[in-house]
Amino acid sequence: MTQVPRTNTFGYMNRDLDNKVGIPSPSQVVIIDIEASSLRGVSGDTHDAALLSYPVEIAVAHDNGGSQAYLIRPEPGWQDWNSEPSDEDIGAIHRISRTRLFEEGRNSRFVAEWLNEQVDGKIAMCDSPNARADLFWLDRLYEASGVERGFDVFYLYDFIALEDPDFDMAYEQAGIADETEHRAERDATEIMRLYCEFYSIKANKEFSASPSTPTL
Repeated sequence: MTQVPRTNTFGYMNRDLDNKVGIPSPSQVVIIDIEASSLRGVSGDTHDAALLSYPVEIAVAHDNGGSQAYLIRPEPGWQDWNSEPSDEDIGAIHRISRTRLFEEGRNSRFVAEWLNEQVDGKIAMCDSPNARADLFWLDRLYEASGVERGFDVFYLYDFIALEDPDFDMAYEQAGIADETEHRAERDATEIMRLYCEFYSIKANKEFSASPSTPTL
C-alpha cells in the first residue's frame, strides 16, 4: 500500500488543453475501485437488507502514482457473502476472506472520512457501468458510517469512448494485466494508468496539430 502524497498536482493543469482534448487532465481525476461481497441488490434484485451486498475493499489511485486501499470491517447487519465453492470464508473474484475483514478491516466511518479526503477537489471516476454498482456500495458505506458523502462518482467510459481508435493504443501502452482475481488497489492503479495514457495520446495530437509559434 502506497501512501498518497498530500501535495497535489493542480499547478500544471492546462485548462485550455483540457478543453481541446475534451476530457479532464489526469491531475484533476481520482480513480476509485471497490471490491464487494457480491452483486446482490445492485440491480434491484433484492431489497432484503440482510441480503444486500456491501463494500469489502476500497482503493483510490492518483495520476502521480500514489495509491491506497483499505479493507472494510463488515457492519453487524452486513450478512451477504458470495464465497468460493471450495471455501465459504473466501470471497469469489477478490479472494479476500471474511475472517480477514474482521481482523484487518477498518470501520466504515474511518474509510468514509478517508475517501472524502482523497477525492476532495477532484473528479472521481470508476469503471462500473454508469457507476451504478460503485454508487450502490458507496451509499451502503456512507449510510452505515453516518458520514455525508462529499463527492459524486462518474463512469470512466463517459469520458473515454470505447470505439475511439486511440483507446486500443492507450490500453496497450498502459499494460493492463489480464487477471481473473481482482483487488481494488491494483485495479484502480491500472485504470488510472489507462486514463493517463489516453489523455497523453489526445494531448500529443493537439500539440502536433497546433500551429507552431514563430520565433523572433
